[in-house]
Amino acid sequence: MTGASATDGYLAFLIARDGKPDVLRHTLSRREAFLDRLTRDPLRSRLRFDRDAFARNLARRRPERGLDERMLWLLATAKANQAERFGVGLGELYGRVDPDDPLKVRIGLQEHYHTRLLADVVGMFDLPVRMHPPAMLARAVIWVLIGIPERWSQPLAGAAEMVGCVIFRLLRDRGIALFADEPDVAGRIRLLYDEILADEIGHVGYIASVLGPAGRSMMRRLFRLLGVRLARQLPELVALYGRAALAGAFAAEFRLDALAAELPGRAYAATMI
Repeated sequence: MTGASATDGYLAFLIARDGKPDVLRHTLSRREAFLDRLTRDPLRSRLRFDRDAFARNLARRRPERGLDERMLWLLATAKANQAERFGVGLGELYGRVDPDDPLKVRIGLQEHYHTRLLADVVGMFDLPVRMHPPAMLARAVIWVLIGIPERWSQPLAGAAEMVGCVIFRLLRDRGIALFADEPDVAGRIRLLYDEILADEIGHVGYIASVLGPAGRSMMRRLFRLLGVRLARQLPELVALYGRAALAGAFAAEFRLDALAAELPGRAYAATMI
């Protein structure tokens, strides 16, 4: 399904899932209710991490030697948040969200929630997320997406969302494994990352639905070209998985239908890619 029928279905899904948007406050009513419930049920890991080491490495391009996997995972999560915040802030500065398009408004607001959700993941470990610009290639892609007309940037935007699906799924699964000895914490990691992943799946399907066959083909080619390169902009992710395993994750066939099936009722793919 492509075109107007696909986007209409996606919009109806988002209205039911996320509720009413408030552009001035950057909120979606049902997302706020979801976060309010989590606020009333605060969760903190019993583990304690070196806050100075975390802050120092958050500002570094590459992590110091000797960091354990849990610290590397927290740094990767925080740096993913930095990239999200950079893109959201720049897009807002350049007015890339059309306030008269109810679908794009909701997609843009979802990106705001991603920064809050990632901050909440790190916050479970009593660690702050300070703002630093992302690595050079990630910055370049964001600048291109914002700086050129949307009709030209859509295949790249779709490829970037595909990359996001792979990265967030990798981070979710590794986080659940690393903190399996704290089931409540592992469950909250899954919950927060699944919220983001569901959105990313929807964004991929939406962009695919508005592109023709040539645009979707370009989207897939850009994903194969840029995917692992963008993932390597998170050296902590490389340290967690290894270069070969990370490359393998991006070499595998991208199955949007399989990703959506992991989150029944929470993810909506308007068109497969």
